[in-house]
Amino acid sequence: MRAAASFLLAILASFVLLLPRTSRACGLTPPIGPNGFPTVCHGEATSIRFHAGLSVGGTSTTIDFGDRRADLLQAASVASLDVMPLDALTLSVSAGASLGGRVDYLGARYDLRPGWLGGVGISYRLFGRGGLPFVQPSLSYSFARATSVAPGGAETDFTANDWRAGLVVGKAIGGFAAPYVLARYFGAGTDWSVGGGHGGDHFRYHAGIGSAFAFSEHVDAIAELAVLGERRATLGVGYMF
Repeated sequence: MRAAASFLLAILASFVLLLPRTSRACGLTPPIGPNGFPTVCHGEATSIRFHAGLSVGGTSTTIDFGDRRADLLQAASVASLDVMPLDALTLSVSAGASLGGRVDYLGARYDLRPGWLGGVGISYRLFGRGGLPFVQPSLSYSFARATSVAPGGAETDFTANDWRAGLVVGKAIGGFAAPYVLARYFGAGTDWSVGGGHGGDHFRYHAGIGSAFAFSEHVDAIAELAVLGERRATLGVGYMF
């Protein structure tokens, strides 16, 4: 994770140096799957806006199945469509695919084949105008399904339900970047017969840093790294129309 953190910080520094200074990022849409996309603000919105995004990310966490634990490492790619009926309100729907991974359980390694995921979410941005920091609570729900493959070749469904309540606090700087800190709490759990049925997240939270970037009035990007609790890294791009 130290190498991942260094890599992400290098990306953030590069974006800050290269981005044009013509627009202002001032918020995030709800995190679905591995992502939370930026909203690029250009004055108050006078009509419904739409935002399409694509992200890739990876997650490292631990799942408790009773008194036994499974270590999960998984990557995913997610496409999202955000609808903003009000300037500060965002409704999101997303779909994507897990890109494979692994589960280490009781000394054995189970491969995770690519699967699918989907979700919905809502967020509301507070403040963020006139040089003020933005505060953005969010609530989301997602569902994912994949297939685990045992060392002997046996296949088993691996499914997860995930709801998340999040809070992001950040500030637009220089008209092109919006660094932020984040904290999210989540629940539901994982169903996997190998582990004995239903399991729950050992870490029911994550916290970290990130930044949204505005390349232009329409194109934006995000980089995020959660280092406390569940560990997660995300990179995404989006287009406002």
